[in-house]
Amino acid sequence: MDDMGAVRRFRSEASAPGPAQLATGRRRLQEEITRSRLGLSPEPPVRRMGQRLVVVGAIAAVMVTALLSTLLMPRKGMAPAAPEAPGRRWVYQQVRWDTWQCGASADADGYSEVGSFNLGPATRTCRARPAAPRYTDKWVRYDGSALATPDESTNDPNDVEVWQGDYQVGWELLPPAASDDLVRRLPPDDAATALRLIRARSVPTRFAGTLRLTQAQRDFGEVVRLLSTAPDLPRDSARALYGVITRLPGATKPVRVRDGVGRAALAIGVDGTFRDNADERNSMQVLLDPNTYAYLGVRYIAGLDYRVGGASSGGPFVTQGQVVAVATRVTTALVDKAGDRP
Repeated sequence: MDDMGAVRRFRSEASAPGPAQLATGRRRLQEEITRSRLGLSPEPPVRRMGQRLVVVGAIAAVMVTALLSTLLMPRKGMAPAAPEAPGRRWVYQQVRWDTWQCGASADADGYSEVGSFNLGPATRTCRARPAAPRYTDKWVRYDGSALATPDESTNDPNDVEVWQGDYQVGWELLPPAASDDLVRRLPPDDAATALRLIRARSVPTRFAGTLRLTQAQRDFGEVVRLLSTAPDLPRDSARALYGVITRLPGATKPVRVRDGVGRAALAIGVDGTFRDNADERNSMQVLLDPNTYAYLGVRYIAGLDYRVGGASSGGPFVTQGQVVAVATRVTTALVDKAGDRP
């Protein structure tokens, strides 16, 4: 009997696979598909004795694979297979930082550029001159369960380090999915109700200096955190958040400026309490698109007059209202995996 005869006999004598067999085969097929997507080598084949059995087994494997492939394909009248859950995708953020030629530190809240900013002489002379812009890349899982940053130990920009875990409490931020959900619930023309919803969902801050801020400053910080963490911000929601900001006590008059990449922006903040301490000298202002109120980033301006490093440091003198740093959100995009860029 030749090889094809053996196959025909095999097909005629073989019983129909049961549900357990199909489940096992389907699982193995899915594992191979997953390994292929991740760039892993397929599992090595098991060697069997006898050339004929090898041929028959190979052809049978092809037949089973074809059968399982048809089972995995959507049939007419059936709903297509559900796509990968959005919560397992990643939000990619690229931020450009522009500041002085000076030792500087941004005490940002988790995966956002929102927070506080401090100039200090550090180990080098501080000059009130623009430093070269610095770009940062970051990925956060949409459901907030992981964070990834470039692996600085390699020269490959696609290499990333991933940290698993729910960091939102420590970050004092909602995960992107929760931020998207909240902004969609905000009434576009009722600033008071919108602010109550934001306060109810916000993550309490543990920064001691926050306790010395006015209520309006704290509310402003919560609104800007929400703007910065919602990757899909509807236009009505952006308008609602702008309305909340402009109605806060001490809200500054919006001024037209340019962000770090030259886009037109409205800069708006809240006047309040400032002290000549490291993280309490400067005031944060949010940068919004003048037409859509979409989030473009934040900038930090001096909340009072001070000398960098203290009166005896010899550092430059900063006047109230002077811009000391701009953090421009260049890109916000939903991607399939950490390391992807749109």
